[in-house]
Amino acid sequence: MWDSRIIESYLRLASRYNNLSLIPEGSKNINVSNLTKLSGHINNDLYSFLLTFTKDGDAQSFDLILKTYCENVSCWYSRNRPGEDVRTYVREFQVLKSLDKVGFPVPHVYACESDSFFLGYPFVIMSKEKPINQSVDSLDCSAVTLARLHNLNASSLEIKSLVFPEDDSIFANEWLTRLTLFLKQTKHYRSLRKNFEYTIRWLQLNVSGSYCPQYCLIHGEYHPGHTLITQDNVLKVIDWEGVDIGDPAFDVGYAYHVIKLMYDEKNPGSGDKAAEQFISEYTKNFRGDIWPRLEFYKVIGILGITLEVSSWIRNPLEAYKRFGHKALARAIAFPFLPLHIVNRNWMNADFLVSYLEYFQEFVETNLRR
Repeated sequence: MWDSRIIESYLRLASRYNNLSLIPEGSKNINVSNLTKLSGHINNDLYSFLLTFTKDGDAQSFDLILKTYCENVSCWYSRNRPGEDVRTYVREFQVLKSLDKVGFPVPHVYACESDSFFLGYPFVIMSKEKPINQSVDSLDCSAVTLARLHNLNASSLEIKSLVFPEDDSIFANEWLTRLTLFLKQTKHYRSLRKNFEYTIRWLQLNVSGSYCPQYCLIHGEYHPGHTLITQDNVLKVIDWEGVDIGDPAFDVGYAYHVIKLMYDEKNPGSGDKAAEQFISEYTKNFRGDIWPRLEFYKVIGILGITLEVSSWIRNPLEAYKRFGHKALARAIAFPFLPLHIVNRNWMNADFLVSYLEYFQEFVETNLRR
C-alpha cells in the first residue's frame, strides 16, 4: 500500500493547478495523516485520511475518503448506448456532484483522478460521513429517499456520462442480454445452472410486458446497507458505482431481496415483513407506478446477484481472492452438501451461499409454481 506522502503530493499538485476545490489557493502547510484502509470490495477499496492546511493563518482540517477503482470493465457493466461513459469512477463522481448540487443527500465530492500514475488506480476523493447506529426505523427513511431520487428530473441533472435509453423497452432488454451473456461466459455448478437457464427463459417470456413509461436516475445497487444516517440525523446514500438511467422498478426489485436477507435471521418472517414495508413506503412517495414491472425486476435483481456469487463459488481461488479464507472453505464445501444442510446461520458470514440458497427457494416458490 502507498503511504500518505503520495496523497499529500497529489493534493499539493492538484491545488497548484486549481484542479481541486478542497484546498483554497494560497494555502500552506498541506499535510495528510491517519491514512487507514477501511475496506476492500470487489471493484474498489476505501481509505480514510485527515487533511490539514492553513489559510491566512487559520488552521483547517477535513476527514476524507479516498475510493480507488478497478479499471477493467466486465460485461456486467458494459453498455451499448452511444456516447455513454462506462468508467465507474467518472459516473459516480459526476452523479455525486450533480445530486449534491440539487440537495439530494450524498457525500460531497472534491476530486476525480482518472490517471493511474499517482496511486496505480483511478480514484475519487469525497467527504467522510460520521454515521450513527442505524435501526429498523431507518427502513422507511431509506424507502422515502429512494422515491425522492426517482422523482428527480434526470435530464435536468445534466450528468454527461449517462445516456437515456432509446426507447421504453430497451432497459429491460439490456438487462436480459447482460445476464444471458454473463451466464454464457462464466462457470456454474450444474444444479444452479439449470435454475439460471430456467430463470432466463422466464425473463424472455415476460420482457415484452416490462416497458418503462418514464426513465429516471437509478442507484443500481440500492439497499439499506448502501445508506448511512449521519450524526445530524440525515440519511445519505453511498456507493453509486452501478448508477444508471433506467427503470425505477429495478432499484426496488433489487432492494427487495437484499432487505429480506439482511434482516434478523433468527426471526424468519422479519425479512419478508421488512421487504414489504420498504415497498409500501416507497410506493406512497413515488410519483409513478412500478407495479406492472416489479415482479420482472425482482427476478432480474436476484438473478444478477446470484449469477455473480455462483461464479465465485465455482472458482474457490476466486472466492478466496475476493472474500478470504472463510469464502474459500464455503466454496470448497458447497458442491458436497445438500442445499437444505447449507443453512444460513453457517453461511451468513460472507453472504455467498446464503444468496444461492435463497435464489433456489425463490425460483421454486415464485417461478415454477
